Amino acid sequence: MIRVGINGFGRIGRAFFRINLKNKLYKIEAINDIDPDVNNIAYLLQYDSTYGKIDEKVTVNGNKIKVGDKTISVYNENQISSVPWETHNIDVVIDSSGIHDNVINSKRLIGRVKKVIVTHSPKDGVDITLMNGVNEKKYKPYDHHIISSSICDANAVSPFIKIIEESFGIENGNITTLHPWLSYQNLLDGNLKSISSPGHFWTDYALGRSSLNAMIPKKTSLMSALNKVFKNINSKINAMSFRTPTSIVSIADGTFLLKENVSKNDVIETLRIFSKQYPSVIYLNERPLVSVDFLKSEFASNIDLRWLDINGKLLKFVIWYDNEWGYASVTYNLVNLILHGNSKI
Repeated sequence: MIRVGINGFGRIGRAFFRINLKNKLYKIEAINDIDPDVNNIAYLLQYDSTYGKIDEKVTVNGNKIKVGDKTISVYNENQISSVPWETHNIDVVIDSSGIHDNVINSKRLIGRVKKVIVTHSPKDGVDITLMNGVNEKKYKPYDHHIISSSICDANAVSPFIKIIEESFGIENGNITTLHPWLSYQNLLDGNLKSISSPGHFWTDYALGRSSLNAMIPKKTSLMSALNKVFKNINSKINAMSFRTPTSIVSIADGTFLLKENVSKNDVIETLRIFSKQYPSVIYLNERPLVSVDFLKSEFASNIDLRWLDINGKLLKFVIWYDNEWGYASVTYNLVNLILHGNSKI
């Protein structure tokens, strides 16, 4: 069984842990987090305002937490390379800290562990950005050791982009994501500090406004993330985002101008074929659902066929995704993919 360590036990790290409680594919042996209070780490794992309470009892004994009958060592190191992962025979470290220094320091882990998966899209420091159903065939196990699982938005739209580009061709397009608030935002108006780059303050002052009271337009890293998988895709697709006053589930609303006239049925049939090839990646929804109905969806991309439409060459699409659970599921599958060559959920 694959042995996993988690560096950064925040929203994604805890979601990954909870997904493993359900699927039990891996042994999670060690956790590292900058929070020195192990009791608080245990508490946040046991109780979650979004996903509810886990059934297993979580207890603390020194620097260890016990979940059911499983004991996990907990560390409090600032740098990922300072954790003795090799002591626990860790195969893969999930770096869900979001801290760029940890990406750079991950190079020191190779040889001590087999692989590191980074749960964001850093500007440098990784060997490859990998997404199942998009570019998994480019993975070279002897060359790629520090792997980015990109970002939730990119995992949601990239399968759709690949299908449409390869089947019909994309001339240009626009994507708008509506993304729930994140922990670095404010409850009340104020300045805004960066979590991933300590000491940095955002200069987009709108991001310092109350996350509870407004939809906040902002720039998005979606296109820079996609450009690492689709060469020069940012030359023909634009994207922007809104932070919304909701706690979970994102949506991507987009329009593509295709290179040829196609029918709606042609597009849907093409999507159905792909969804059967990659059953853990795409879900095709035809029911009258709203955002909360996609809570805990394990799919990277929930394409809402009710709103898919085409007028000549102009294609309209809507894609839902649980920006925490869905993205953590993507990362969860990636562990098995890079070590065993397949995904399980």
